[in-house]
Amino acid sequence: MTRLLVTLLTLTTLLAPAADLLRDDFTTTQHPTRKPTRGPWKIENGTATCTQDDALYAKFKDHGPVIWYDVKFTDATLTFQFKPDPATKTFVFTLNGAEGHVFRFVTSARGTGIRAFPPGPQDHASIALGKTGPALTPGAWTQVKITLTGPQATVQIGDTYTETVTHPSLARPKTTLGLGFSYGTLALKDIAIEATK
Repeated sequence: MTRLLVTLLTLTTLLAPAADLLRDDFTTTQHPTRKPTRGPWKIENGTATCTQDDALYAKFKDHGPVIWYDVKFTDATLTFQFKPDPATKTFVFTLNGAEGHVFRFVTSARGTGIRAFPPGPQDHASIALGKTGPALTPGAWTQVKITLTGPQATVQIGDTYTETVTHPSLARPKTTLGLGFSYGTLALKDIAIEATK
C-alpha cells in the first residue's frame, strides 16, 4: 500500500502542469505586474503597441519604450511574440535580478546577440554567448521561447534558430522581465512565464 501511494504521488508530481508565474494576453488595460514606460503604450485587441517618442528617448539617455514585469523566479520557460515595423532598429529582451542585469538578447538588422551579466559593480559589463541569431523581421510576428535551467538557457527565435548557452550568472534569481525596443513601432502579445518543475 505504501509503495502504491508513493508511486501515485510521484506520478501526480510528474504530470502536474507547470505553475504560471506570469500570463499577459493584453485583453485588459490593467495587469497587476505590467509596467509600460518610456512611451505611449496602447493595450487593445490582445496586443501592446507603442511608437517611440523621440523626446522621451533622449530624456531617458537613448533608452526606448519598454514594458517591465515584476516577477520572481530562478528556473522557468518564457514565451512571447513581438512584431517590429520597418523603422524599428532593435528589440531588447532583459532579465534583471537584485544586483542588476542577469541575461539579455538584442535583435537588430544585423542579427541577435545573447549576453550574460556577471554580478559586480559594473552593471553593463557583459559576456557574449552563443552564435549570432536572426535579424529583425519587419511586419511579421516572431515567436520566442526561452528555457532557463540553472546556468543554462535555451533560446528559440522563430522556426529556425535554437541556441543553448551556459554561464554561471544565468543561475541567479530573477526579479524583473523587460521587453523593449528602439525607434519605430513595436507590438507584443502572448507573454507567459511558467516555472520549471
